[in-house]
Formats: sequence, C-alpha cells, structure tokens
Amino acid sequence: EEWRIKMPPIQCIFFSVQPIADVRLRFKSNGEDYPPHIPHHISQILELQFIKWELQGLNTFYNIDDPFHFSLDVRGSIYPERRGKLSWLKNQIEMKISFVVSPAMIFVPEHVLQDAVELVRMLFLSFHI
Repeated sequence: EEWRIKMPPIQCIFFSVQPIADVRLRFKSNGEDYPPHIPHHISQILELQFIKWELQGLNTFYNIDDPFHFSLDVRGSIYPERRGKLSWLKNQIEMKISFVVSPAMIFVPEHVLQDAVELVRMLFLSFHI
C-alpha cells in the first residue's frame, strides 16, 4: 500500500520548503524476510520506504529535478515490543541524503545553510520518532 505524506513546512530566511513523500508500506509476519536487526520472535513488522519525494518551494534556489544533484533514500521498519504487561513500538529508520551544491548557494552565508540542513534533519527525526 502506498501513502502520500505532507510534512510540516520548513521555514528558512530565504525560502520555505514543504517535504512531501510517497511511502510504500508492507506488512511482514512470522519472521519471514525480516531485516537482520529485528528478532524473529516478533509476530509482525511494518516496513516503509520512500518511493518518491518532493521538496516543494526549493526549486527556486536549487534544481532538485536533476537526480544527479539531490538524492534521498529512506527505509525503515516499525514493530511491537512487549515485556510482561508493557508494550511499545520500536522503530529503525535509515536515511541517506546526498547533494551537489548549486553555484548560486555561494551567496548564502554558511551558518544559514547549516541551519537549513539542521532543520531538515530535525524534521526527519520528528517523523522517525
């Protein structure tokens, strides 16, 4: 099953970016084809993978339509953990981001770029938690 998720916009001095992700969700059960970090006694897991993504609002400053300039890969799993009467959800998400900086970004102060990268990181961490 696939879902489109619109995340909260990220505000920066010069622009606003709204991350949007198309996420594929798959249930697995009975320990079959589980990732290596998940114990096989867990009855079911939910795997997720970003299959398509957009950063609306960033095209003005950065050509993200060119796959050689920006790459994002997000994969993970969520599963229940139980001990006695207590239960909770555990998760593990792996995110890989790579990009080539546009020549126009040379005019943006380094601390502003660092703040923007930190905002993106915090947004994805809040999605993870």
